[in-house]
Amino acid sequence: MHKEARLSDELFSREEIQGGGLSRVRRARALLYLIEQEARRVKDRRAAMVTAAPEAGLMLNMLWSTDAELMRRDLPGEADAAFIESFRNARRGTGGGETKALDSTASAWKVLLPAEMPLRAEVLRQMSLRHEMPRNKSKHIAEAFGVGDPAFEAAYQKATGQPASSAFAPEQGLFASLRGGKRSSKG
Repeated sequence: MHKEARLSDELFSREEIQGGGLSRVRRARALLYLIEQEARRVKDRRAAMVTAAPEAGLMLNMLWSTDAELMRRDLPGEADAAFIESFRNARRGTGGGETKALDSTASAWKVLLPAEMPLRAEVLRQMSLRHEMPRNKSKHIAEAFGVGDPAFEAAYQKATGQPASSAFAPEQGLFASLRGGKRSSKG
């Protein structure tokens, strides 16, 4: 994917803060910030648990794949609590989250995604400006946003003038990822 602009590490510019009010782009950036922080928190918690009990690593991975954290947040009011908790757990000065961490923790942060499709589409657009997301290494991200769902596809097309698939970079192969480069493939 060719990016005309990249999102800076700055959450909001001075002009945006002084301008008052929250536009869709600003709300999307705030949500992206929360998503990145939640991904870091879950990744750090998982790493600490695996380090504390390496022999339990396989069992922990199986438990995480059942979306236990997401099921906990399905209780009434839990999504709101998770939203507020993400601000509380936020750590400044750590830069953008890695695509791998975002993808592997998608089940934990997808509860933060808004139901409003135009805003959800803008969050994905902002994420694509901030993170290089190869199609084959971002499947959980695409699933969390609803890429492929006609309602989401229409909202993304209307918001950006491009299909939702344009948010993702070409697939990255094993050798390209080892070199740090990218290899484009069809599909």
